[in-house]
Amino acid sequence: MRDKKLKDLSKEELIHIIENLQQKYDIETKELLPLQIDYRALLEATSDIIFVIDKNGEFVFVNSAWKYFYPSMGEGPITGHYTDNIPDIEKTRAAIVFNDVIFKGKTIENELMKSFDEKGEPIYFIASFSPLKNSDDEIMGLLGIMKHNTERHLIKKKLKANTRILEEKIKELVAQQEELKSLRDLSEDIIFNAPMGIFLMDPSGIMLSENPALKKIMGHGNDSRIGVNLLEYTGFIQSGLDKVFEQCLREKKTIKKDDAHYIPIAGDREVIIDVIMDPLFDEKGNVKRVIIMVEDKTEQFRVEKRAKRAEKISSIGKLSQGIALELRAPIDKMYMDHNFIMNNMEQTSPAYEYGISIKDQLHRIRNLSEQLLALSGPEEGEKEVCEINKVLLNHPIDVLISRLKEKGFTVNLNLPEISPTVKATSGQLKQVLFDLIENAEEAMPDKGTITVSVKAEPTREGEFVVITLADSGVGIPTDKMQKIFEPFFTTKGENATGLGLMIASNVIENLGGCIAIKSAPGQGTTFKIAIPMLKT
Repeated sequence: MRDKKLKDLSKEELIHIIENLQQKYDIETKELLPLQIDYRALLEATSDIIFVIDKNGEFVFVNSAWKYFYPSMGEGPITGHYTDNIPDIEKTRAAIVFNDVIFKGKTIENELMKSFDEKGEPIYFIASFSPLKNSDDEIMGLLGIMKHNTERHLIKKKLKANTRILEEKIKELVAQQEELKSLRDLSEDIIFNAPMGIFLMDPSGIMLSENPALKKIMGHGNDSRIGVNLLEYTGFIQSGLDKVFEQCLREKKTIKKDDAHYIPIAGDREVIIDVIMDPLFDEKGNVKRVIIMVEDKTEQFRVEKRAKRAEKISSIGKLSQGIALELRAPIDKMYMDHNFIMNNMEQTSPAYEYGISIKDQLHRIRNLSEQLLALSGPEEGEKEVCEINKVLLNHPIDVLISRLKEKGFTVNLNLPEISPTVKATSGQLKQVLFDLIENAEEAMPDKGTITVSVKAEPTREGEFVVITLADSGVGIPTDKMQKIFEPFFTTKGENATGLGLMIASNVIENLGGCIAIKSAPGQGTTFKIAIPMLKT
């Protein structure tokens, strides 16, 4: 048999060769000894197509499994060259495989091969090819085993197609949600780095999550508000956000609220926020979460309010300046006439007391005229370099502080060793500080403590001088705090003009600074003034 060519071997001889090959690679199981296996029956019974091709590419042997795929070909064996029995799509690759096995002695395993059945439908096989050698290790032909894999291949192919479809659907869903401003599927990274505050609430009002931007807007710091029921929080209710939340749940749609005045849980300040509430639904269409986006408009609101107020004060200032200038000459003339009359009147005269009363009223008129003139603000050329320490330690503030100490008040001055400087009108700045200290005196009928502190504080807009004036007086009622800087509003009775704090605010704002107040009944009042500091 050694001298025979592969195509001259009988079927029994080919089976014997395959039997020896399988024994050589030890493929039999431990339970079945080689002598107990009927290899003829095994080859014919298997559902895998097993074939042998000689060195010329001619089919020598094919088991009966091929009939399952090509039943109309009858009982006769498959003959001829292998290229006559495979589809065109596989001929190039088949030639490469044939050359690698026959001429290079390679073993090729688990190659996906494509063919077509009698109906023209594609069928797929997992094929392995190995060289057939004689006892002299000479390659006689090629042994091929093809395992039917069509169903598995089509399932895998369909799975890939479905995966692509699913990916497209997910992309479409994300796009739709972005258009509707829904952040349902946004990643934690996007929410974490979002410039606006974002948090989730469940329908009962419990906060489920919050991003760093929200903590910054609300002043939470490192403290978390997760788990807090916001519907029970006064600030949430007073700002009207509870009604917006209920509307969002009821109408199941996005609800917006602009310029909401909200006092955070920390309670240290009021913020102005724009709020968008967007419902998230479960599979039944019920609202399961509400995602809330918060944009801080506090600074913008303050700038707009300051601009409106400045415009209003500017109009008042121009009118007031004209009136004050017109009144200056008559007032001076009345002062001169009054002095002449008083100098020529005996103190025992019944009219002398009326003369004193007239002088007091003239002084009040002059003071009001000067206040009206101050509303117009100083020209840039009138400003000068002012040392804050000198302003507080020299006339007239030093005289006022001495008088307060003599009356039993405690006055503390906390000044830095090196005085910060600002560009201001010295007279107006002194008048503002003088009036605030006098206001503190009037707020403490039973005496008390006045503390004036000065320090430099760096900010994102530059370095500022911060002057703090605090008293231990009666404080200001909450309902009057919002009007404290409005013109002609006063808490001192009918003898007050109601212009002092408005003028103080206008003077400080003309210097590029700001003034703030903190007060509560029985807890005293604190004014803070911030003015841009000059670089030395």
